Amino acid sequence: MTTYDDTPATIDRTPPADRDAERAALGSMALARTAVLDVVEVIDGIKQPFYDPHHETIFNTMLALYAGGQPLDPITLTNRLQQQGDLDRVGGPAYIHDLVNSVPTAAHAAHYAEIIRDHALLRAVIRTGTELVQMGYQARTTHDTAAQIVDTAAANLQELTAAAKGGNESREWLLDRVVDAVLDEYDNPRDDVLPLPWADLQSVAPMEPGDLVVIAGRPAMGKSLVLLGIGRHVAIKHRRGVFISSMEMSHVQMGQRLIAAEAQVPLHHLRARTLSRGQYAEVRGARERIRRAPLRIDDTPAMPVSKWRRRLRQMQAKGELPAALIVDYLQIAKAETKAQNRVIEVDSIAVGLKALAQEFKIVVIAAAQLNRVSEHRTDKTPTLSDLRESGGIENNANIVILLHREDYYDRESPRAGEFDFIVAKNRMGHNATVTTAWQGHYARIVDMEEA
Repeated sequence: MTTYDDTPATIDRTPPADRDAERAALGSMALARTAVLDVVEVIDGIKQPFYDPHHETIFNTMLALYAGGQPLDPITLTNRLQQQGDLDRVGGPAYIHDLVNSVPTAAHAAHYAEIIRDHALLRAVIRTGTELVQMGYQARTTHDTAAQIVDTAAANLQELTAAAKGGNESREWLLDRVVDAVLDEYDNPRDDVLPLPWADLQSVAPMEPGDLVVIAGRPAMGKSLVLLGIGRHVAIKHRRGVFISSMEMSHVQMGQRLIAAEAQVPLHHLRARTLSRGQYAEVRGARERIRRAPLRIDDTPAMPVSKWRRRLRQMQAKGELPAALIVDYLQIAKAETKAQNRVIEVDSIAVGLKALAQEFKIVVIAAAQLNRVSEHRTDKTPTLSDLRESGGIENNANIVILLHREDYYDRESPRAGEFDFIVAKNRMGHNATVTTAWQGHYARIVDMEEA
């Protein structure tokens, strides 16, 4: 039987690592607080920079002390490790003092960090190569296609490339360049603001690349219709890419709402297959417009942020990066790691979505669920404090829009048929309430003058 392992038998399979450099970097950080920034700046963005897991624990503890504004020295470090129950595991007080004694000065901290970074990248290359080899051999049992494996390989290599370049890229801007950029934008208005189907909302809360926008409401309030309305408008009318991650509804259900809204036919007739001849003609026309639109829908349940990042990298590599990623909805996404409680997990998802918006320079729009508190108030109008399970959603979002319909609670309300966008947080503008028309039977929301 033919095998494909052509690796020379004499190759050194010892994982690339330099424990002395790791010790020296940690010792430098314990000697001088300035060395903390020197090390972090070099290894930022590198996964598992330390080969020795004990060193990784010590490093993370040092960062926690530094971030908390506390003194950073062998005594405070030893005390914190003791509190965490990690001291004996990492070598005890003697090992912490040995770290400090391993370097005469903290002046070379960045150099030690460069050595750590290089070895960490080499280990990442080995891990990636091993994973890809395994995927190739296991394709028959996992049923992954060759195209899927190649896409994964490209995304992984692109991630490695970005990590390798990250430590050498500077994000510093001289003040004169900052001022020039502001005036250039004023004189030449940017054309990358996301177009919205509601003119008044567009003027109050323009959504720009790098923004995390949260659309929040109670169940059945219309979150999915808002998200789909934005996606349909951006992709079909303006021919700009949109990627919708629908974790709550299937692609068929999303498609039904999309066609009903675009064709302006009653959703219940479409689902019941009772369209008239004229309505069916409208549906066929809508189908052709939708087919030509750069709109993608993924209905994979419980997606983690890492999967969205991988998918966006694949699209970026093909020159198909969308203008917007739309997530329906945030609280049912999957956290990367299990946390003590769901609040911490949701916070981490919000942080991850904000990072995606900034990394890929796109607009990320995520639906979020509100809690029941508003329903027990006399005034049912939602507020920011009603965001369910997380304060991190509000903290990380550039814009938070709360959805409200008075006839949801009172069918005889004089405002029946009206739909409010309550801009409750607007980092670059003012808060306001924009009233539009609810056309749920057509699966859409329109400006009042279009109703």
